[in-house]
Amino acid sequence: MNTLAEGIAAYISSNLPNAFERRRGLRDYRTNPYVLMTAASVMSLDDAGRFAQFLFNSKLYMALETSFGKSIESTLVGPYPVCSSSKWTDAPEAIKELEALEGLSNQEKARKRSQSAWREIDKSVVVDDTRYMTTIKSGPNTINDSQVQAMTQAIAINNVQWLSDTDANYPGIERLDIVLGLTYGTPLSTNNKDNQILVKLLDYGFEEEDRDRHPGVLVDSKTGRIRVYRRIGRDFWAFVGNPADPDTTRHVFLEILLGLAKALSTGIEQGDLESRINQKIDDLAYAVANIRLPRGELPGWIREDFDGDELFWFATALAAFYDSGN
Repeated sequence: MNTLAEGIAAYISSNLPNAFERRRGLRDYRTNPYVLMTAASVMSLDDAGRFAQFLFNSKLYMALETSFGKSIESTLVGPYPVCSSSKWTDAPEAIKELEALEGLSNQEKARKRSQSAWREIDKSVVVDDTRYMTTIKSGPNTINDSQVQAMTQAIAINNVQWLSDTDANYPGIERLDIVLGLTYGTPLSTNNKDNQILVKLLDYGFEEEDRDRHPGVLVDSKTGRIRVYRRIGRDFWAFVGNPADPDTTRHVFLEILLGLAKALSTGIEQGDLESRINQKIDDLAYAVANIRLPRGELPGWIREDFDGDELFWFATALAAFYDSGN
């Protein structure tokens, strides 16, 4: 747990400031104006300071959610499995693909990446006679319809190549397991998109392995060596801890949470971050408080029918439609 805490603390200390330091003015905090006005009214955010804190916290949360998705892959998954000297890493095949893109233009890189056979695979590890590959999504509502299609196609089209590359790079491997991983939630709390991927794969040469003994596990009908299944929340972290026998590592999600708690309490320079965050909120509050609607620009009936608080929320929402100075 200490290793996890140190890794998390180092990641947060270097990446948390990026979540707010790059925002320079009110235009960098623009958000959905319709939701913004509704939330401001319901929460009575008629004070510039409270309004600014609400805007800041909303953007900070979204930025951290994205950042932690990357942190989970780089910091939290890497120390595992506990049962093997091999650890979860980027697939060597994916690394080789990226290296081949060196020297290309950004446009060409993007085109090549869109054709990548390994684009949907986040981490890989070999334990005993099985290679495990996983695509990691943050939570139960992360996968949308477009991603269902993309992930289904990726598995359907590339599974033969994945197995062929595995045989070439890891002689003696008997099986390839492809796992859809969600880092929190439960099977009952998902939006069912993860399950839709499995259902759609039944049209692409996969079949249920054994509904009674292994429910939700698909196997390819051609070789019988490729399995696809999902792991969610606690089950995902148990799988990360020991993919060969997850029942022995049911505690890993607790290690992750305790490591995070320890990192936040002891591993981060809180004072410096707090002062920088407070300065950002003060700057934003000043910007919000000084929003002005030009005299004579509003029809008379608006000035008569809407009070000061309503015009304040209205003026703030307008920032979503304009660049600075326009």
